[in-house]
Amino acid sequence: MGFFLTVTAAATTLNADWNHGCAMRLDRKSFVQMTYQLLLIASLTSIIMTAWGQAPVNIPVNIYGDGNPENGIEDSREQLMGRHDSGNGFSTRSLNAGTIKCDGKIRGTAMVLDTRELGPGLAGVVLASAAHVLYDLDRKRLFKRCEFHFLALGELAGYRAKIDLKKSRFGSYDPAAAVAGLEFGQGDWAYLYLARPWKNFNPEQSIVPRDFTFLEMEAFEFAGGELRLVAFDSTAQVISISRNCRVVESRGDDLGGGAWQGQLLDDCDSAGGASGGGIVAAVGNREYLVGIRSGSHWNEEYFPASQHPLGPPDGSIWNPSTNTNFGRAIDAYLLRELNDFVQQLISDEPRLES
Repeated sequence: MGFFLTVTAAATTLNADWNHGCAMRLDRKSFVQMTYQLLLIASLTSIIMTAWGQAPVNIPVNIYGDGNPENGIEDSREQLMGRHDSGNGFSTRSLNAGTIKCDGKIRGTAMVLDTRELGPGLAGVVLASAAHVLYDLDRKRLFKRCEFHFLALGELAGYRAKIDLKKSRFGSYDPAAAVAGLEFGQGDWAYLYLARPWKNFNPEQSIVPRDFTFLEMEAFEFAGGELRLVAFDSTAQVISISRNCRVVESRGDDLGGGAWQGQLLDDCDSAGGASGGGIVAAVGNREYLVGIRSGSHWNEEYFPASQHPLGPPDGSIWNPSTNTNFGRAIDAYLLRELNDFVQQLISDEPRLES
């Protein structure tokens, strides 16, 4: 029997307490941190205003929720850029995601992986995403040119980097295979390599992947743990966090059919561009990547194609038997793949262009 988690936690405020902050006498470190925060917010605001009139890029998977908290508990998106710790400056936690832009358009999300324990000498950066994000699904082939935009700040040169597709590793995803099959999703994962990180890369702004099976421990809920989705929101053009998610491992009596171990069904609210986003387990002051968002399942008897050609409408109530998101769990196999990938990159690194 799969695990089922419904975990609650107090919501984190999105706006810094400027009055309190200005009343304090700032030392040099605090001044630098606050200046960084102001500049980053100003840059993000400019980018959002520029992109607001652009039509969002549609990823060919159904997305759950509509961002309206009035019509369901699943609608809980918070803009990542507004988060802060009790002190000045941004929290390094959760600042570990960005967008993938291929052949001129944003295609999905990727997570920045913490690989320092696996390969402390690795010069580049490893990302995790869904494999289908990197494919032109009309032509059934990989895109030619892809970039990573940390925190969706692609308009700023210091926050983007080229993805080396020749130095990346993909699961057994087949772009020509039918997405409706229960087996779809098991191989829909990718580890991507940035040989040259973005200019302002900070290793602390990464996330440790962990085997999802630790969530079965009763201590997770007892300790106040929370499951979240960190992903791009194409409507608002920002990375957002959906909090207090419910997650169930697929069984034989739900839409996933228990077709493969580690198929996670979730109700995390999201928008277009969420494919490749991270299903994150937060425990105390630690966050772990436990899954990668892939797509959605729905029952066509409840949502006939004649009325719902794109699947259940936004805001539909989550039910693993009728309408659910799904993702690829981080498990022992993916952790071994990551370790092998990092070791291969280290062995090849002397031959990479300097």
